[in-house]
Parts: sequence; C-alpha cells; structure tokens
Amino acid sequence: MKTIDPTVLRKDPLLRRVWEQLGRPSRCRVTGGYVRDRLLGRSSRDLDLTIERDEDQAAGPAHRLAAANGVRAHLFGTAPHRIWRIDFPSLKVEIWPLGGLTFEEDMKRRDFGCNALSWELPDGPLVDIVGGLRDLEQRLFRTTSRSNLEDDPVRLLRAPRFLAQFETFTLDPTTRRWIRELAPSLSLAPRARVGQELLALLRGPSAARGLLACVDLGLIRWLSPGAHPIDAGWLSENLAAADLLVSPTRHRLRRALEESGDAVRLSFLFRAWGSPEDERLTPYGWSRSDRAKALRAARMLDDALETVDAPPAARRELAWRAGTSFPTLITLAAALDPGRSGWRRWWRQWQRQPSALEHPRPLLTGVEVAEIAGIEPGPELGRIAHALLRAQVRGEVRSRGGARRWIRKSSPR
Repeated sequence: MKTIDPTVLRKDPLLRRVWEQLGRPSRCRVTGGYVRDRLLGRSSRDLDLTIERDEDQAAGPAHRLAAANGVRAHLFGTAPHRIWRIDFPSLKVEIWPLGGLTFEEDMKRRDFGCNALSWELPDGPLVDIVGGLRDLEQRLFRTTSRSNLEDDPVRLLRAPRFLAQFETFTLDPTTRRWIRELAPSLSLAPRARVGQELLALLRGPSAARGLLACVDLGLIRWLSPGAHPIDAGWLSENLAAADLLVSPTRHRLRRALEESGDAVRLSFLFRAWGSPEDERLTPYGWSRSDRAKALRAARMLDDALETVDAPPAARRELAWRAGTSFPTLITLAAALDPGRSGWRRWWRQWQRQPSALEHPRPLLTGVEVAEIAGIEPGPELGRIAHALLRAQVRGEVRSRGGARRWIRKSSPR
C-alpha cells in the first residue's frame, strides 16, 4: 500500500488560515474526516476541530472565525455535547469543546480508526493512538471498539455509508461481525440521524455497494418505517440504478438528474420501501419538497415505464399528472431501464413546455364551462372541467372554440 505522508497537513493553507482566524488557540486539533481525506489526497468540505475548553470558552474562537469570514457562529446540541458550527459557502466548520475530556479520550470514542487521526494545529504532529494510520494505508474500516458501536447505533450505518463513498476500502472482519450482532439496535437510533446517513450513502459514488453492505450486514430491515420492510427482491434486481443516480456522466438524462438532486435518490429508496405514507417518512428529517417529489415518482414509476414508448399525447398526460415531480420520475425510470431509447425524446418533449405540463392554464373558466354545459357548480362540473383540461394537455383541444365544441359534445344535456 502507498505510504501516507502527514506533511500534506502542514502544507494545507486552509488549516493555517483557520487557526489564525480562530486567534491562534493553543491545544486545538483537527480530527476526523478532514484529516482522513487530506491524507488520502481527497478534498473535504467538513472540518472538525476539538479544543480543550468548554462551550463558553470556545465561543470566542468560534465568533472570531465566523466574523473573519462574514458569517455567524451557532451553538447546536444539548449539554454536555454542544458544538459551535460555522457554515461557509464551501466549508462547514464544527468546533467541539472537550470540556472534561482529554484529546486521547475523544480519539478513542471515534467510530473507525482512520477517523480517529488527529493533527495539532498549526504544525502537527499527527497523533495516532488507535492504529488509524495503518488502517488508512491498508484502506480498511475498523472500529475503535465494540462499545463505541453499542453506545451509538447510528455508527453501525456508517460502515456501509463509508463503503459507498470510498470504493477502494474494505471492512475489517471483526467489525463486520460486531455490526451484524448489533444490527437490531439500529431500530432504536433517532430516525433523523438515520436519514442523514442514508442520504450520504445514496450520494456516494458506489451507492449500490453501500446498499448491498446494508443487506449483508443485516441492517436493511432496521432502516425502513416499521410497516414497510424493504422489498429485497426489487432492490437486488435494480441495485445498478443506485449508482446511475449519482453519476451525471453515466445517466442518459444529465440535466434531469441535476434538477432532481436528492429527490431522485430518495425515490429509489422509497420504491424499495413500497412507497410508504409521508407521515412515516417525516421523522427521517428529509426536506418536505424532496419527500413529496420522491414519493410521487416512486408511486408513478410503473406508469412511466409503460408510457415511455407511447404516443406523444399519453406522454404529455403522464408528465402533467407528475407535475413538478416529472424530472424526478423520468430520472428514476431511465436509471431503472437505461436501454430504452424513448427517455431522451420524452425529456425533450417536457423541456419544450414544462410550465404548460406542470401548471396548464385552462382554456375556459369554471363559469364558462358551467354555462356551456348547462349545469350547476358541483362534482359533475368538476369532472367535466378536469376532463377538458386533460384533453387540452393531450393536445386534443387547442383553442377556446375547440374547448366549447368539446364541452357541447361531451356534456350530458
């Protein structure tokens, strides 16, 4: 394996700049993912700092760093685990006051050895007390202790999440066994944190590998809402689609994938869960907009697969029914059946008139429809108005005059 060179951290301009903007505090370290990623030659947008102070004493450095970058520092969490967080446009900094803990105790409670490496700001040294550097060189995820997995069940899910993000890494056999044994405890983990880990997994370049690891480690059944176990058969048949949903260069509809964002990744998960009711998904902490688009796409998936090669009128109608969820729907469907040639044609059709298909403007008002049909407001009027709008979307009615003729022909009188 390639030897890791710690001097990359000493040369890192971001670390020195942050240390300067904090006010050059003594006994301040960067620990976790940033150290791991930089030692691997990867970029990182998350910077975790540990400082030998309590939350009040850490407030000064946090506010100085935020002010130097024109943003604000915010305090999150509950005592005794409160942290200062500063969000930059391309970087998230978290300052963890250790309080009564030592640096060594903090490192030992980390999830995996390669995430427990620590760099003393500004010039080092690199501190490794759990064998994390060896794990990094061997491309191995090995937990620091079984008790760390027992104390925080969410850490069980980090193994498949990291396997999805780091394609050359493997999982330590002992860690694998412990995760399998502890898998049922994941049902007790806060759903909001589970939701964060799942979304990070689905964003990974090897999302299919991460999902397969969830199955292999026995975690999959403890992830979904209680009444909606995973459809293992559907998942195993369509795993390849999970990777397409994070790869604009491989997906046939790059623009649709970019527009869909996380919604399409969630739609894949929701379809595997049998499209549960939204209230069962709320605790996972995903945005309401993404949940709504993802659920609608998951529920309309079979319709899309059947309609892709249908005549233009049928494709316009389904796009209308999908509304703002259509980019998510067509992205998901094209990933599941990439061999079909009709996806690009359908996407171009939608791009020509997205507003007309998402929110078509009726040719006639409800009052006009009632007058022409000769009926009073009520369910029958609503039915006729909806049917007229459907005919308009399909291209069967194109003008106000045509709409009047359609109503006279279709109304009951």
